[in-house]
Amino acid sequence: MPDPKLTPRKEPRQPRARATVDALVIAAEQLTREVGIEAWTTNHVAERAGASIGSLYQYFPSKESLLVALYLHRRATYREVLATALASVAKRGAPREIAAAIIKAWFDGEAPAIDWAFDHALRAHLVATNAERKLAASDKELGNVFGQVLERRAWATKADAAARGALVLATIERLLVGYARETSLRPTAIEILAATLAVDRA
Repeated sequence: MPDPKLTPRKEPRQPRARATVDALVIAAEQLTREVGIEAWTTNHVAERAGASIGSLYQYFPSKESLLVALYLHRRATYREVLATALASVAKRGAPREIAAAIIKAWFDGEAPAIDWAFDHALRAHLVATNAERKLAASDKELGNVFGQVLERRAWATKADAAARGALVLATIERLLVGYARETSLRPTAIEILAATLAVDRA
C-alpha cells in the first residue's frame, strides 16, 4: 500500500500548477545544496519558491514526498541526457564508442545537472526514511535505457535486457564514478563500461 506521506496528493494539470510544482522542487534542491537536507522545512521551500505553504501541501504532503519528487526529477534529467548522448551511436557504434558517449554525457563538466555525490546523499536519506520503493521505478526506467540498447544490438536477449541494463547502471554508479572524472583513469572507465555493455555477446 502506498505511503501517503511519500505520495503526491495530486498531479498538476494546468501550466501554472506545473510551474508551481517545478518551482517547489527547484527550491528544495537549492536549499539542500545550501544548508543540507536536515536544515530546511517545507515553509522554507514555499518561501524560496514564492508559493504559499497551502499551495505546497496541495501537492506534497510531507518533506519526504518533496524529496522523492526531487529524486525522480533528477533521474528524469539523467535519462534525457543519456538519450541525447546515445542518439547517434546506439544503433551502430562499437561498445567502446557507446561507452565513451555515456561517460562523456554523464561525467564531463558540460552536464551541470549531473551530480553523482548529490544524488547519492539524496538517495541515502530517502532510503533511511523508508522511501526506497518510491525510487525503484525511476531507477528501473534509467536502467531500461541501457537494456533497450543492448537488446537492439543483440547484446542481450529480450528476457534478460532489463537485468543487464540494471547491471550497466550499477556498474556506472557503484564502480565508475570514482574513475570517470579522473582524466588519467577515464580510458579505464570506458573499457570497463564497454566490457559490461557487450559481455557475452556473440
